[in-house]
Amino acid sequence: MKFDRFKVFLYYRDLEGAKHFYREILGLTEYRESDHVWQYRVTPDSLIGLVADGHGYLPASDTKPVMPAFHLAPDEDIEEFFRYLKDKGVKMLDDEVRSFSTVAKVFLIEDPKGHVLEFVKRLE
Repeated sequence: MKFDRFKVFLYYRDLEGAKHFYREILGLTEYRESDHVWQYRVTPDSLIGLVADGHGYLPASDTKPVMPAFHLAPDEDIEEFFRYLKDKGVKMLDDEVRSFSTVAKVFLIEDPKGHVLEFVKRLE
């Protein structure tokens, strides 16, 4: 399986303070994904996404949950990859690949230690 980018989502109760840190302190280029998600490019192929509490898959928490998002390369089949992981006995958190908004197909899994991972196929 090939991937074309890597993104980690971090969840915040104070999104504005977090945005300031990543944009102004770390100097990362800022991209608005939606009204509740802002992204910051770390490398040409990796980003950090900041999510406002109450949105996305996880709540903001004192334990700082993190959900890495793996974006499949354009020539990869997300349905096939879903079946592959399911056949390997991976704990699937979705019953099937689902549409996310109008821009992607996604599914969630849990790694052996309980970390939630998202796999994304952009519809371009």
